[in-house]
Amino acid sequence: MKGKSMTLDDVLEQLKDYRQMHFEFGERMMTADDGNVFPLDILAVTTLNRSLCLLKGFTELIHSQNFIAAAPLIRLQLDNGLRFSAATLVNDPHEFAMNVLKGIPVKDQKDTSNQKMRDFYLVQKLSQRYSWIEDLYKNTSGYVHLSEKHIWNAIQSGNKEHTMYFKITEVDAFVTEEVYIDAVRDFQRSTDVLFEYIYGWINVKNGENVSSST
Repeated sequence: MKGKSMTLDDVLEQLKDYRQMHFEFGERMMTADDGNVFPLDILAVTTLNRSLCLLKGFTELIHSQNFIAAAPLIRLQLDNGLRFSAATLVNDPHEFAMNVLKGIPVKDQKDTSNQKMRDFYLVQKLSQRYSWIEDLYKNTSGYVHLSEKHIWNAIQSGNKEHTMYFKITEVDAFVTEEVYIDAVRDFQRSTDVLFEYIYGWINVKNGENVSSST
């Protein structure tokens, strides 16, 4: 927005568009290639559904000023893009998708370099395309497990020397609007990663060889 800084309400308003984009990507994907359905479609729909549910939960938590509960959802949303992107690293993305559907974890499957696709390996691969991913992965992982990040959301230094404020509440009063805005933007760009890979798969479906890597 020109002429003024973005507010939390502004970025949350932008996030509303992402809800509709889930449906649009899903429709375009399922109607591509004359409506033929492939194993990767099933995995893609599953991932889009999870993404949409995370979006709803994240938005509601930000509105209710529950940063502690919202922050781990950024890590989960990033996980959607990481794991779906793994389909581009294997010889047969449809076999990969079927393995996931059978319950074989992504981390136990290997890419074309014979490397197991553990989370941090996928982070390193995606960092070649998105330089910010590794830092976001590490930062948001700190909110999944009890860590120092939770301490500083419960304790704050006072204005007077040796004074500390403690809180046990449902509202994160110590979190600034700027932090909330950054969190929303991180959720947006994590969603963008997934959308870019879904878009790539749609293009493959509309091409001549749907069996090729996305």
